[in-house]
Amino acid sequence: MRRTQKKGTGRQVFLLVLFLCYFLLLTPYIVHTNLNEVGGGVVEDLKTVPVPSLPADIQDLVFDFGGDESDCTVLLLENSVSGERTAVVTVQDCEIQKGAVVKVTDKIIEWFVDWHAYQSCSGFDFGEKFGVLVVGEVAEVSAAESGVEKVLSSRPLGSPLFTLSKASFLFAPLLLVVCLSLGTRNRFYLWNFAAVLALYSFEVFLLNTAGSVLHEVALAGARAGVGAEGGGVGAAEGWKYFGYLFVLLVPFTVLFARYEESEEGQRRLKKFYAGLLELVDRLFQ
Repeated sequence: MRRTQKKGTGRQVFLLVLFLCYFLLLTPYIVHTNLNEVGGGVVEDLKTVPVPSLPADIQDLVFDFGGDESDCTVLLLENSVSGERTAVVTVQDCEIQKGAVVKVTDKIIEWFVDWHAYQSCSGFDFGEKFGVLVVGEVAEVSAAESGVEKVLSSRPLGSPLFTLSKASFLFAPLLLVVCLSLGTRNRFYLWNFAAVLALYSFEVFLLNTAGSVLHEVALAGARAGVGAEGGGVGAAEGWKYFGYLFVLLVPFTVLFARYEESEEGQRRLKKFYAGLLELVDRLFQ
């Protein structure tokens, strides 16, 4: 009896540790995806330049943004995962240092540009390529986000860690439920499908909630790694609601699992499977 109790307790501890590791692995992907959504990155370089030294079209935007004839700050941000760079022009008082992790809090414009066209301007001659030019305000992110981004930007640890985190987001719910079902009960159950959907829904909820709380950005399904291109607002709204679906799926999964393992549930399922096999046989005769 004691051995059975110890075995059950050990299994519960193992499951708890397993899910804690799973949620920890999600953190790098969630943090980076939301920071990328607001155009954030690691400050690779920055310089203070006179506004009149900027290209004329940028000067007009800076003046419209509230700048004057004095100085502005140009920052070169690097995406910690892809390595892509963005030049950000801001007129705010900037005490940000190199190596800081920042987000763009108020974008006036965001242009995809040919960096060669700006190399003649002293404000953009960083000696590095950049593909995006932004005029707006910037702010440093929290210490926790900064720590995650700096780990992701480190080599050679960052890239494999992000790949593992993204793979966990995309595949872990399915693998966890399948492995737990086979490992603890040696078979699949119908409630496994609801459990997988509940975990995916909770992942989307975490992703959207982190973006809303940390960066005050609108909830959007595109951040779920699936993409809302072509779907417009409707697709984004659909993913937002999917992120709340786990509230219904979790109790449904628990109740359905109990029913499926009851005598009545097993009897009805055997009847269901028999009918399903008979239907398949008829289709392939």
